[in-house]
Amino acid sequence: MLRYLEKERSPWELISLVDADLNDYIANLKCLIDCGLVEVIDGKLKLTEKGMEEKRKLKAKLYETRCSKCDGRGLVEDAFGVLEDYKKISSMRPKPTSDYDQGYIKEEDVMRRIAFIYERGDLEGMDILVVGDDDLISIGMALTGLPNRIVVLEIDDRLIQFINKVAGERNLNIVAQKFDVRYDIDEELRGKFDVFITDPVETIDGITLFLSRAASGLKGKGCSGYFGLTHEEASLRKWFEIEQRLMKMNFVITDMIRDFNVYPMKDNLELALENYKIFQIIEKMTGNRTVDADFYRSTLIRVEAIDTIKPLVNGTVEIKKEMYVDDESLVTALATRD
Repeated sequence: MLRYLEKERSPWELISLVDADLNDYIANLKCLIDCGLVEVIDGKLKLTEKGMEEKRKLKAKLYETRCSKCDGRGLVEDAFGVLEDYKKISSMRPKPTSDYDQGYIKEEDVMRRIAFIYERGDLEGMDILVVGDDDLISIGMALTGLPNRIVVLEIDDRLIQFINKVAGERNLNIVAQKFDVRYDIDEELRGKFDVFITDPVETIDGITLFLSRAASGLKGKGCSGYFGLTHEEASLRKWFEIEQRLMKMNFVITDMIRDFNVYPMKDNLELALENYKIFQIIEKMTGNRTVDADFYRSTLIRVEAIDTIKPLVNGTVEIKKEMYVDDESLVTALATRD
């Protein structure tokens, strides 16, 4: 944190730069302020003389290490020449709602994700299952003309209607249908897909449920899955448990690209800031309520089945609040609800 405070920054910008879950970030920032290493001026964070001396002792120099051409992803943003078309379509999407804890990533990152899926051999001629499609990745993939078919399972009727409308108008091979994660996927979809894509909630039980539902749609050994996992709302202890559960399902992690998916705050935070605990905490600490950085990011993870797939959850599940929120859920609107 001292390294990146070489210059004055907002608390939101600093979140996106440091390697810590939000609970650790808050605790460390409070410590720096209380110890007199960092001061708050007009909602911005700045090193004190004591802080600059500590930074020199630690030899915490700041260097630029990310490629500016690919925004640090290692993939181009428009490999298939459909980005502008995809942007036009996605600009008409339904707005995210806290009813389903929705949020979507940048259009360029959607296309980079599709490029990575293509690079790994999981796009051409594939049957793809998308469980929840806030990002409209189904439309982006279909615009390439490469997948065999895409089925979207979605809880939000607005998104279902939008995706099916676009698919009909553009003659895209997508079908979106109603799905409630409390229940198994339909029998006719089980074991029929080569690839799944999902961005699940990040409680242990919640992500296990989403990944189990998605995995049940795969054909078996050699099939793959893609999902995002943040560090903001998932500590390393939680990452460890998720990896353990993936292995129990007979998946191995083949790829991880850190901070691959960036959630644009200007689009995803049209809801009241009071819906999110992190804003309440940052305001109390620094007085800052102006979100001036896209701080919420997730790691793109690819898994592949090395044997018979064994979903850990089968049958009907009763959904409780604990399935969606835990003590690390600081950017989850549902966390503030009774």
